[in-house]
Amino acid sequence: MVNQILLSVKFQPEVARLDKRLVFSWRSGLEHAANPKAKKKPYFDSEALMFELALAMATYALSESNVGCDSCREGDFPNASRQYARTAGLFQHLGVEILPNWVANSKQYAETEAQALAETRVGVCAAFAKLFQAMAQQMAVATVLVKPGVPNYALVGKLCAGIADDLDAFISALRSKAPVHMARMDPSFLTLTTFSVNVQRAVSMYFLGRSLWAGCEYGVAIAALSEASVAMRNRTSPSGRGLPEIDPKGPLQSLVPEINGLRVHMTGLLRAWEKDNSLVYFDRVPPSVPANKALKAIQLKKTEEYVLEAWDPLMLGAKARIH
Repeated sequence: MVNQILLSVKFQPEVARLDKRLVFSWRSGLEHAANPKAKKKPYFDSEALMFELALAMATYALSESNVGCDSCREGDFPNASRQYARTAGLFQHLGVEILPNWVANSKQYAETEAQALAETRVGVCAAFAKLFQAMAQQMAVATVLVKPGVPNYALVGKLCAGIADDLDAFISALRSKAPVHMARMDPSFLTLTTFSVNVQRAVSMYFLGRSLWAGCEYGVAIAALSEASVAMRNRTSPSGRGLPEIDPKGPLQSLVPEINGLRVHMTGLLRAWEKDNSLVYFDRVPPSVPANKALKAIQLKKTEEYVLEAWDPLMLGAKARIH
């Protein structure tokens, strides 16, 4: 409907007049909820039709991601992957088509940079397209792992490395293109993303190790699994290698049992491999994985293209049916 009104205004600017002031009010679905005791309004007002269109599309995108979360919890990973790919496509359309058009034709857009909602910023939408692209690929990996039989370890490792690269790109885009809005997002969400980057890199090395061991390259396999185990440790400094510390009272505490279980599994497997190598194979263990054995990340770019349906313009000034 909003797009139809925009088209009508574009083709009939001489009669595009309002009888009274029209204001659109939204609150962000990406930014952290404001303190209820704060004096600042929890919502943002704008008279721009493009603002209404952008927020409606962003809300639609987030609703698709919620459906994806439900599918993931139910174990329907293929459907979750499709939903996240659809969400990525919506944010990509916002960041590439809708918002740049608004930027080019509005002085107000730049003037309200600090106060505007995250959903109306090009950099934020481009970043979230990367995030949901990564989530769609995660669901593709989950689909492979739940199938019976032994997976292609090398392929799964490359896909995990690609997920980590997309998540890294998401954080980098927020920091470089939308630092103001990044600061207003839930800190636990950003911690979870950083956490996920490191877990995906660790799991990528783990699957590389499994692939090398299956290929009888025992020494390099041990080196890969050892690197994966180190990557799963808690980091000792904010810029150090490893997983960020989880607040014992925070929402991410529920991840701790699974992470500890993965650490125990990796440690046990590493000890078993080291024992077998010392008693049977006697293969030299390098200090790190050689460059010629490292995995090359695969990014499936699982994004479902979104096309905003175009309706015929309305005849302004006359009664007309709005679709």
